[in-house]
Amino acid sequence: MTGTEASASSGDLALALDKLQIFELVRQERLWRDLGEWDKLAEAYTEDAVIRTSWFHGNARDFAEGSKVMADRGRHSKHPIWPVYARVNGDRALVESRSQIQNRSEIDGVAVDTVQYVRFVSRVRRTPSGWRLVTFEGIYEKGTIAPVNPGDTVPISWDEVTAATPRTSYQLHAWAISRRGYSVPDDLLGDDEPQQLREFFAAEEAWLLAEGWPAAGAELS
Repeated sequence: MTGTEASASSGDLALALDKLQIFELVRQERLWRDLGEWDKLAEAYTEDAVIRTSWFHGNARDFAEGSKVMADRGRHSKHPIWPVYARVNGDRALVESRSQIQNRSEIDGVAVDTVQYVRFVSRVRRTPSGWRLVTFEGIYEKGTIAPVNPGDTVPISWDEVTAATPRTSYQLHAWAISRRGYSVPDDLLGDDEPQQLREFFAAEEAWLLAEGWPAAGAELS
């Protein structure tokens, strides 16, 4: 193996290791959220991180505290997540994952399961403590609701659902959250607003390729 080949091989290995570490960070962040490990959840982010979800917009410490309050109020969602894509550019990276927001609750005595299908996108930065999330954004796709007992009928008013938000990509999710006393904005990222997504990803690309950073690494999917 020539020196050039050895250098390329070493670079490929370092890039693969970075991506594995980023994917593990993404999986751990959702795990800490689901297990109620609030300090660990906050530590998955940088101090200046910005998190935006259907019910929250702010920093990591406040997000962890707000998640704890939500759990204490009885909403215990689960977030299975599958990181599928990452790009590394020096000490910066972008990562995208497929995920679900799963919740079991009762409506007028009928047990129901709701599922919101979503993609999570984050800017990531290398720090002295390792890779940490700089942002956390959800891209909402569609929601479903079903009775736990197939013989039951879900006692739901569709007018009430559509009143929660006009956005078809997360109407059921917004309705479920609003029943817990949370307000959900109408400008979240979603598949029903393709122009909004194009502008979002253009901004993410500009951040990743900001002047002064090395050329972007290869994609992993």
